Amino acid sequence: MTFSDFMYVLKGVLSSPLVIGIIIAALLYLKLVFYILNYSKRNNIGIKRLRKGQKEEENLSIPNEVNSEDETQESA
Repeated sequence: MTFSDFMYVLKGVLSSPLVIGIIIAALLYLKLVFYILNYSKRNNIGIKRLRKGQKEEENLSIPNEVNSEDETQESA
C-alpha cells in the first residue's frame, strides 16, 4: 500500500458520518465531564474561603468589643 492509497482510505474513514458522529459525541461527553469536575471544585473552594473569611471577621470583632467594654469599666 502506497502513501496515496493510505491517504485515500484515511479520507474515506474520517469523512464517514458514523465516525464524525462518534467523535462529536465523545468530545461533548468529555466537555461535560470536565465541566462537572471543575464546577464541584469551584464550589468547595468558594465555600471554604467564605467560611474562613467569616471566622476571621468574627474573631476580629470580638476582641474589639471586649476592649471597648474594658475601657468603659476602667474609667467608671
